[in-house]
Amino acid sequence: MKQELLFSGVGGQGIITLGEALCDAAIKAGFNVTFVPFYGQEKRGGKTMCNIVISDQVESPIISGTDLMLIMDEQSLSDYQDLMYDSGTLVINSSMVEKEPVCRCADIRKVPFYDIAQQLGNSKTSNIVALGYLARLLPMVPYDLIAAEVEKSFAAKPKLIPLNLEALRKGYELES
Repeated sequence: MKQELLFSGVGGQGIITLGEALCDAAIKAGFNVTFVPFYGQEKRGGKTMCNIVISDQVESPIISGTDLMLIMDEQSLSDYQDLMYDSGTLVINSSMVEKEPVCRCADIRKVPFYDIAQQLGNSKTSNIVALGYLARLLPMVPYDLIAAEVEKSFAAKPKLIPLNLEALRKGYELES
């Protein structure tokens, strides 16, 4: 089993936090994981992206394409959609991306992660809503392990843990 993932957005959307939580949960589930983050020097608003490989064997951290891609902003769609495998799944934050993808992939899903996060009371949780949604698409990584990593990610800000766990659950319960 090998899954090549790419998550992209802009700084401040929590792409790296989302990727780290998923990677840590996948490691705890017994998989070999590589994580390659990329972010510009801007504190907020610059390009942010991470490549993740989850496998039952040791793999290269360099992806050749993606089985699953999360796009949180319009520029990321333009930049990365060509990396989709024909059999892959492209998940688009429809709250922020109006442009139609032109890649050939088996499955395109548009989900309003930002709008859902706003309904929960904090738009900054859109990345965790997206992580919950992705958890449904990656059943080899148990939801409980992902939830534990989300909780750990916010350990320094314990007041945010219940909201983020609710955001994770909300994303997980969305129709996929």
